[in-house]
Amino acid sequence: MIEDTKCEIITVGTELLLGQIVDTNSAWLSEVLANSGINVYYKQTVGDNFDRLYSAFSEAQNRSNIVFVTGGLGPTDDDLTREVAAKLFGTELETDQSTINKIKHYFELKNQTMTENNQKQALCFKGGTVFNNEVGMAPGLFYEFNNTWWIFLPGVPREMKWLVSEQVVPFLDKHGVLTTKLYSKVLSFQGIGESILETELQDLIRNQSNPTIAPLAGNGYVTLRLTAKATSEIESDELMAPVEQQIMDRVGGYFTGYGHIPLEVQLMNICKDKKLTISSCESLTGGLFASTLVQHDGASSILNGSIVSYTNEVKEHVVGVSSSILDNQGAVSKACAKDMAEKTREKLNTEIAISFTGIAGDDPVDGHEPGTVFIAVSSEDHTKVHERHLSGGRNIVREQAVLEGFKLLINFIKKNFTSWENIIFFSFLSKMIALV
Repeated sequence: MIEDTKCEIITVGTELLLGQIVDTNSAWLSEVLANSGINVYYKQTVGDNFDRLYSAFSEAQNRSNIVFVTGGLGPTDDDLTREVAAKLFGTELETDQSTINKIKHYFELKNQTMTENNQKQALCFKGGTVFNNEVGMAPGLFYEFNNTWWIFLPGVPREMKWLVSEQVVPFLDKHGVLTTKLYSKVLSFQGIGESILETELQDLIRNQSNPTIAPLAGNGYVTLRLTAKATSEIESDELMAPVEQQIMDRVGGYFTGYGHIPLEVQLMNICKDKKLTISSCESLTGGLFASTLVQHDGASSILNGSIVSYTNEVKEHVVGVSSSILDNQGAVSKACAKDMAEKTREKLNTEIAISFTGIAGDDPVDGHEPGTVFIAVSSEDHTKVHERHLSGGRNIVREQAVLEGFKLLINFIKKNFTSWENIIFFSFLSKMIALV
């Protein structure tokens, strides 16, 4: 039994080094192992060369006690994984009868003659363990050498994943390796930058042990991932609870929920909770704001509609923007954004409206440089216009503007809209205080 796992992953194949194939195996395998409580310390990618493979395997043998190798188990001459490992272990290769029978049966069903090199896929380590591969030819292999456990898997992702899930993890569990697991909880925050969040929690992050705290930047939001190593979910909750409380005491005002919650989903949730409807008027973004919202179920409960007012004619004759604003201040202006939002809110009969106007192209417009964006958020009580200067290509500016719009809406609603329950409560409380 392995007490403190130091795991290493080696991916084999020259095509990986040349970039002809993207290595998705090690990423998937790392996640599975982490969730199983196995610590991955090292990763290597090695080409199909006997000496370099032998050097990599020797290095792994000296520093790790569990080694996963993917690739190099095929039938061709450059599939060298088994031969290199056998030399390192000082053992022989022998044919696994069950595997060779399966390969022969496959060719018989295809009415084809099995070539000699296909027999290579049935080779295994003498004294080792064979993991039957039900979705491919080459089996998975296990061999223990000088207290290091070696697990060899095909490089084909579908086969590798099946073997790990159906054969390897149960094997490790049976032999007592999976005594603990990693449990994670993701806390999502909005309205605070990653650097500020990290500064607020610097001492907690510096002194972390179990659980660990990992700040992660999202698309318009930031998250913290708490990860605890525990024998059960109950134990992990007990470990994470005091750390989570410390985090909430410091930055809980920016907390929006658990998991990676996109900004548009946060907006939908807050609008549903406060029974608010919204509409949009989009020039610069060309409908991207509304499109981002309606990809989620339930968008119709908060979004009444959107007007894509790309030209001045549409702004004036469909939306109702004042011609004097367009003539004197231009379409890219605070005044135009304000009028777009207010007129759209009235036309589409919503509690809130948002408008976007700006420059995503390469040339200045109305005296403003490319990347200049005006976003207005309007309610019955007041309208707020925000000026932003964004960078990047055309579509990047549009996407950034939409993300900024979601953030502005969320903050606007939090600041200006209080639930009826709270209004009634505070009204009642004020009356009671007046009577005292």
